[in-house]
Amino acid sequence: MRFAEQIRNQVAKSSVESSRASPGQRLQVWLIVALLRGAAVLPGSWRAALGSALGDVARRIMRRPRQVVDANLAIAFPDLSLVQRHDLQRQHFRALGQAALELGPLWFWPLPRALRLIREVRGVEQVDDALAEGRGVILFTAHLGAWEAAVQYIGHRWPVTVLYMDTRNPALNALMAAGRGRSGARLTSKEEGIRPLLHTLQQHQVVGILPDQNVDPREGDYAPFFGRPACTTPLLGRLALRRQSPVFGLFAYRLPRGQGFRLEFVPMPENFPAGAAVADATAMNTVLEAAIRKAPEQYWWVHRRFKDQPEGWDYPY
Repeated sequence: MRFAEQIRNQVAKSSVESSRASPGQRLQVWLIVALLRGAAVLPGSWRAALGSALGDVARRIMRRPRQVVDANLAIAFPDLSLVQRHDLQRQHFRALGQAALELGPLWFWPLPRALRLIREVRGVEQVDDALAEGRGVILFTAHLGAWEAAVQYIGHRWPVTVLYMDTRNPALNALMAAGRGRSGARLTSKEEGIRPLLHTLQQHQVVGILPDQNVDPREGDYAPFFGRPACTTPLLGRLALRRQSPVFGLFAYRLPRGQGFRLEFVPMPENFPAGAAVADATAMNTVLEAAIRKAPEQYWWVHRRFKDQPEGWDYPY
């Protein structure tokens, strides 16, 4: 089935199963599809340059996201000068533009060709060995670099269930589901709860989650992240404890000038999970922070990661 036809089917299914997408929402998705199809035909270096240019435009016109990025960079990198943080801000918006356009080849090229954009993979043998133990494996990543490329890779290599969060646009949800699921990954919504993830681990398969965003204080625990409390999901520790499954970080870094991506699998410390929610959330955030510091411009700094704060801490945005 052609991918465009798959998108149409997914959009129709989403419209039936959830609220019907408005004409404006459908138009938004088809404009996105047109942009990504156009990006898919460009050489990699051209696509990267165009993405950088789009990021420069976005930085100039998107005042509120720019303020959020500035606040996050001030928290994460207090030792940098204002000039250095301004340069990092500019690099970040360029990386956002590149991340948007690289969805063209990742979602619209034939899958074998798209997977060839992953030029190097480090540490994957550790995951194969862990799966051989028969307890399933949990992979967690961040909104860092080309996380969509990571989803394509793991869906192609192993049976995997990936947790995701719906947007308010059902047509956009359908597009993302089609793009992310075409390599074989099964997607389960956060609204479905933890049961599909536990079932996947029970089947000795792989679970993938992105646990790096702010959660409601009623659902999370405050754990340090770049030196400041961040309301963090306890899901990773709970899953690992329930099934005694090995856990790895998975990070996809964008290579320069549109040359592709490098994937790195990073094992968690041997004492993870400790069984204490804050300790396990702290361990996860420590691994995330170390991964982000390798390519800080590629992280999703436009997210208000420190939106909810414990008593005694100010609202930074």
